[in-house]
Amino acid sequence: MVEHDETEAGCKVFRLRIKYRNVSVAGFILALIMAIGIILEIRAEAPPDRQISQIIFAGSICTFFASISLWLLLSYYFVSLTIQGSKVIEQGVLLRKELDPERIRQLRWIASPSGGIKLKTLTDKTTIYLENFPCEDRLWIVEYLRAQIPEPNQEGWDLFCHRVALPLRRYDPQALPVPDNDEVLLIRKRWDRLLIPWILLFTVGGILAAWKFNLPHLLSAPLLPMILWLSMRYSTPKQGMVSQKLSADKESRSYLTFLGGMLVAYIVLLNGLKFIANPPVSESTIMFCLTVVWFAVVLWKSHRIEKAQHKKRLEASKASVEEWEAGNTSTD
Repeated sequence: MVEHDETEAGCKVFRLRIKYRNVSVAGFILALIMAIGIILEIRAEAPPDRQISQIIFAGSICTFFASISLWLLLSYYFVSLTIQGSKVIEQGVLLRKELDPERIRQLRWIASPSGGIKLKTLTDKTTIYLENFPCEDRLWIVEYLRAQIPEPNQEGWDLFCHRVALPLRRYDPQALPVPDNDEVLLIRKRWDRLLIPWILLFTVGGILAAWKFNLPHLLSAPLLPMILWLSMRYSTPKQGMVSQKLSADKESRSYLTFLGGMLVAYIVLLNGLKFIANPPVSESTIMFCLTVVWFAVVLWKSHRIEKAQHKKRLEASKASVEEWEAGNTSTD
């Protein structure tokens, strides 16, 4: 569904996806369940002289999550991006910014998976987060700014074109994705089969444990797998999406093997400390040093893999730019 309004000729108003409203409502419900569960637990277990202070503390935590949900709901109803004639207007919940494309001195294309656009004038700047809008709107915004801003003022287009712009142009909501031999089709029913049994297991286990040990807070056991199921299910498009098999991705498989080996070595070294009668330094110092070394090696390995992937993307971006320009020529 395209969630923008055309109020008049030459004016387009783009609004946030309905996902923001749904997430905010789910957040309110979750915060309410948390508040009720914590209050019942405090009244059952906490000493009478501490109940009020603990309820206030728990209430502040639940209020924090509820505030985030409220902000998302306000964003859904009030945040918009308007392109009106020669103006780009970004309306936030509290602030409003207007930029004239003719005065934009720098446009930076952010080639993250979700995609973003940074606009700068001599006196102001703003960032457009493309993930906030439906795919059709994202493509329209990209094509408009690409055509309106002089090319010398644009940075990072090649990589952005490869990772964001060209996939948006290729996207067809009606087409069913067809995986290759080294790919797998992820659909919502797949997450149902994988995670709903775990939700049922945690539900039954939580009820039995709460009854057996008289601990009401164990009734919240299925919340975590339920949140995981909802997030995975509704982040997957209705028609499904294609993902590369782990067995076919040599870099990811090598990285996971490396992480597993590092974790095993870390656990072995920690357990080996128990057999040292008089270590030269305290056990906590050794654990801290091992943790720092482990994280440093993992970050180094991650940086090398990201650097190699970035190089491959840059090489592939040349062909993507040519395909994009060929598409522009065919539509003119």
